[in-house]
Amino acid sequence: MGSTPILFRHPSKICNRPASSVHIVLAPACASTMAELRGCPFPEELRYDPDNHLWFAAERDDLWRVGVTPFGVAIAGEILLFTAKPTGRKLEAGRAFGLLEAGKTVFPVKTPVAAEIADANDALATSAALMNRDAYAAWLVRLRIAPAQTAGRLLPWARAQALIAAQMDLWRFENLAAFQAPLLGEGAKGMPG
Repeated sequence: MGSTPILFRHPSKICNRPASSVHIVLAPACASTMAELRGCPFPEELRYDPDNHLWFAAERDDLWRVGVTPFGVAIAGEILLFTAKPTGRKLEAGRAFGLLEAGKTVFPVKTPVAAEIADANDALATSAALMNRDAYAAWLVRLRIAPAQTAGRLLPWARAQALIAAQMDLWRFENLAAFQAPLLGEGAKGMPG
């Protein structure tokens, strides 16, 4: 997702708070600590891949539920569909585990580590509307990842925060209310338009 030009943007209810520095709040539904960066929530118990705008929730030592962060949803625009590669597919780091369709753009969603697709959220193949409303409720796939692979690549919030902020800077993302995803050729990722 990182460098793909994005054509459309749709407001997401998950990160619609005003611009701010990082705030810590207690999420009432799951009673977990929730960080907030520029209006986007980031549960502190998750791991993150800032380059690909992904979150990872550990289900077991080797099984991770994977989704797109609210910031990733914001820069993608209105996400329409997700099509996963087949269950059981083994992937090298940097290979796509599926395709996201947003507006008229289709782009690969890549794993930062070697993994095997254990399961896919088939509901997103017909409509990924839930991702636009709640990025953490709409997981894409479950990946089987060897525990040794996660160190240094799936980052805890404390290590991911500065890298996510740097990505936000590249996209000129101050907050969701003021953010307009650039159209093709109009300065995506900090390039002159």
